Amino acid sequence: MKYENLIFLNGDVLTMNDETPTADAVVVKNGIITYVGGEKEALSWREDNTEIIDLDGRTLMPSFIESHIHPSIYGLTLLEVDCKPTSTPSIDHLLDKVRGKVSNTPKGQWIKGWGWDDSKLVEKRNPTRWDLDQVAPDHPVVLKRTCAHMSVVNSKALELSGISEDTPNPDGGNLERDEHGKLSGLLQEKAQGLLAAPKYGHADMIEGMKLAQKQFAQWGITTVHDMSTQTADLQLYQYLLEKDELDVRVRPWIWAIDQNGFDGSLDEVVSVGLRSGFGNDMLKIQGLKFMLDGSVGGKTAAVTEPFEGTNETGILYDDESEIFPLMKKGIESGLRIAIHAIGDRAIEVAIRAYEKINETNDLTSMRNRIEHCALPAWDHLQRMKRLGLVAASSVGFLYHIGDNYLNKLGKERMKGVFPQKSFKEFGIVAPGNSDLPVNDGNPWLGVYGAVTRKSSSGQVLDDSQNISVWDALKAYTRDAAYSSFEEQAIGVIKPMAKADLMVISDNPLKVDVEKLIDMKVERTYLEGRLVYCDSTIFEAMKG
Repeated sequence: MKYENLIFLNGDVLTMNDETPTADAVVVKNGIITYVGGEKEALSWREDNTEIIDLDGRTLMPSFIESHIHPSIYGLTLLEVDCKPTSTPSIDHLLDKVRGKVSNTPKGQWIKGWGWDDSKLVEKRNPTRWDLDQVAPDHPVVLKRTCAHMSVVNSKALELSGISEDTPNPDGGNLERDEHGKLSGLLQEKAQGLLAAPKYGHADMIEGMKLAQKQFAQWGITTVHDMSTQTADLQLYQYLLEKDELDVRVRPWIWAIDQNGFDGSLDEVVSVGLRSGFGNDMLKIQGLKFMLDGSVGGKTAAVTEPFEGTNETGILYDDESEIFPLMKKGIESGLRIAIHAIGDRAIEVAIRAYEKINETNDLTSMRNRIEHCALPAWDHLQRMKRLGLVAASSVGFLYHIGDNYLNKLGKERMKGVFPQKSFKEFGIVAPGNSDLPVNDGNPWLGVYGAVTRKSSSGQVLDDSQNISVWDALKAYTRDAAYSSFEEQAIGVIKPMAKADLMVISDNPLKVDVEKLIDMKVERTYLEGRLVYCDSTIFEAMKG
């Protein structure tokens, strides 16, 4: 039920506004925050249809903004075989999951799964096609790794995709072979685009997105940036909006060029004149998404120094001369740019391309982005600041896959991974993200990692880039809003801002930092409308 007027009192209010960081009460009218301050004044706004929310010592703060995820893809993973480490801690467990799916799937029909992580499997290796062939000889199977930069397939999938021992590696991709030169079934980066797996239909996407929206609300997330928006995704969001079933604000970044099995729309978007900012408060176009390298976990991020214990330096998809004209075409058409660059080599290419564009087109006020931005050098930070770039920092990786990063990069390089403290010192806005479904989407785990620099195993990854709880919260609220030019409207509690709010169990500024991972979202509001409620807790809170 949507109330015309809400008053929150008797708790802590964190505004995420540096000028007035706390308050005692908040008034909402017609989805807009109208008053922030003391309880006595707030109660003077009470009307007949006002709902009084007695926080009873809980904390009210802006709801979270996830600045880099893949909402529709996440929704579809909820329809697939769950291969996440919590469900499949070993290859045997993974095969059991596939076997179960095989038992109720017609022969010849594709089986898809998501989320395996070799670094967390008991065997500490990638599954192979021979593993999958044991349980699925007659069904094509494709299981994406958690990073989405690699997939393992069985022999039937290779056969139906026309991939043989003679198939060459595509540019920017790799078909892994064993010591005998035989295909292992592991497809890395652009090699995944060779698969003939059928795409999901509109009905599947609707089903998945509805499940995803429920989880977003439970996590306290009311705005998401879709970093791989294709035609079907945009159609999905528009359909839900038309049906009044879109329960999360979506900020699409349109996938620019054909890559990694995704269809690019750069030319089409430019030709119809679509520009950044087109849309409304619920669905608003952000710009174009490009991709320069892979992942640290898959050793495909483009780094200068080899990954620990190897001679591998990753895969760079495009050099400056290739990516520059594409980015420039977007900029000159009124579209902002977000470019995936994890390794320092990729970040260098991205910055050079931005610098070259800046010679003829002023970028400094556009808030263009570097996605993930895991390993920037000191020089990169200086140049990013000059260009006004946003570091879309995947600091959420620290908790989930930080151990793998440490193993692949070593202790010294780890000191500069997702350098939140350095970003702040250089004046670079760095919203945090999880890259869901690459990692769990609960923002509190990202906040915890940013503050403690600890992984899920309890290992301290480094002690040089820790930030305060306040700054970590800003990364998922006000700073994330900044990345879409909305810092006055969402991610903050102030008069005239949208009432995108959440009630949480404790005040994160007062609890022991180790308790941050246990924070519970008890209510979530989207523009004053209740989209999630833990009814067992709030039954007695209405006044």
